[in-house]
Amino acid sequence: MKFNFFGTEIYVSFLFCAVVCFMLAVDRTGLVIPTLFAVFIHETGHLLAMWAADCQPKQIRLIPSSVQIVRSFSPKRCGETAIAFCGPAANLVIFGVLTANYFIFKSEQSITFALLNLVIAVFNLLPVSGLDGGTLLTLFVAHFTDIYRAERIVRIITAVFAFVAFLLGVYLWVSGTVNISVFIVAVYLGVCSLIKK
Repeated sequence: MKFNFFGTEIYVSFLFCAVVCFMLAVDRTGLVIPTLFAVFIHETGHLLAMWAADCQPKQIRLIPSSVQIVRSFSPKRCGETAIAFCGPAANLVIFGVLTANYFIFKSEQSITFALLNLVIAVFNLLPVSGLDGGTLLTLFVAHFTDIYRAERIVRIITAVFAFVAFLLGVYLWVSGTVNISVFIVAVYLGVCSLIKK
């Protein structure tokens, strides 16, 4: 499905809808909707930074593995560092507001949603390819070398993270606590470490 929103093409894949529906159907924790909302806040932070930098996205693609944003100009012209940081920053702001709300009103829902935002912010700040932390690390390393070498260094770090996640998954499996999400993260990071920008 495609539609335009203020000059930006929004593409929602069938598989994205199917995965969301499946998650809602099997969810026993009630955390899927708050998590999706926290992801929405994260991506909104990126989009607001792009519009502030006069870098309107040409396309936003909602696919099962991620939200892809295609920008109109080169990353350097758009202030890539600010754009990459504003996603996690939006989650951290919500975390702070909801944590304060918890201490004032003692709302359990507030602290749950606050922690979800914190987890999403911290996860996205991991220094690996495909995440905001990887983009920030690439830009930082590129100050000392060329951008291609910086990307290669970040891909190596990503491969190390993927290997550690895989070993953690095996350890949990052997110890009797199977956690399929750890293997999914390991595979995702492994694929990201192989993709050249």
